[in-house]
Amino acid sequence: MNAKFSQLLGRIIIGSSVLFTSLMAQAVEQVDREISVSANPQIELKVQRGKVEIIGWDKGLISVKGHLDELSEGFIFEQKGDEVIIEDKLPSSYRGNNKQGSNLVIYVPSELKIAAEGVSADYAMEKLTGKVELSLVSGNMKVEDIEGKISLASVSGNIKAEGLNGKIELETVSGDIKDKDIQGKAKYRLVSGELESENNLVTDLSIDQVSGDVEGSFIAAEKVKVVTVSGDIEVKLSNAVSKVLLDTVSGDIEVKFTNMPNLTFEIDGGPGGKIENRLTSDKPMKTKYSSRQSIQFKTQQGDGSFNASTISGKVKLEK
Repeated sequence: MNAKFSQLLGRIIIGSSVLFTSLMAQAVEQVDREISVSANPQIELKVQRGKVEIIGWDKGLISVKGHLDELSEGFIFEQKGDEVIIEDKLPSSYRGNNKQGSNLVIYVPSELKIAAEGVSADYAMEKLTGKVELSLVSGNMKVEDIEGKISLASVSGNIKAEGLNGKIELETVSGDIKDKDIQGKAKYRLVSGELESENNLVTDLSIDQVSGDVEGSFIAAEKVKVVTVSGDIEVKLSNAVSKVLLDTVSGDIEVKFTNMPNLTFEIDGGPGGKIENRLTSDKPMKTKYSSRQSIQFKTQQGDGSFNASTISGKVKLEK
């Protein structure tokens, strides 16, 4: 190979690399758009993969900035009356596992109704009031400072929530839920994930779980219902609680009260179950021909109710 041919080949390679880089840069479309909206707008948002951040502010504007998915077939940002549609449209054959996706920061009026969905997108939401719905397949979500009717669901992603207040539903199949400073009425549904709740201010609590563990401090709770198949239940309650239902098949139940409650206790240890009562001097009874244990007793006047059952686990009560 002579020197002139080598130099020419080098220029061609360099030129091709620059052209390829330029085309790739052009393929990722930048977005910087906004529209004026009326009070309490209704927003339909769909970003299938990437990262989306939604932030509430005190302006009558919706602002979208960032870049679209490299597979994007167009950005929909339109208003029909009080409804606003935002979508990074992808091919119908999209499978959800290709490279990085969209990266958008969206500012919205803090009071609104929003329904958002994604496939492998990670979502973050903060400073919103109203009706908030978010549904993901494999993405994670982080939500903070949201008030109203809140519904968060993910198939295999994790949910991290802080500072929620209102009527709250958190649901995941194989992901984990971790929350802090939740207030109001809360319902959790999990299949195989773990629930960890810290400094919870929920007054009405319901947890349905299949095979994961439940651990939480629910010291403001007045009503508590926890049902799990094979996971352990470990909760902290106060004397404010008036109705408790705890049920597990093969897991352990451990309840710690901050103060002596005013409850009537009925506990069934089931076949192979054990009961450890550290609240009073009452001892569990055993059936004559099996190892089944049960106990009934009252603390204070026994105005409220506490019902717990397990098949082969251990029930422990303490203060």
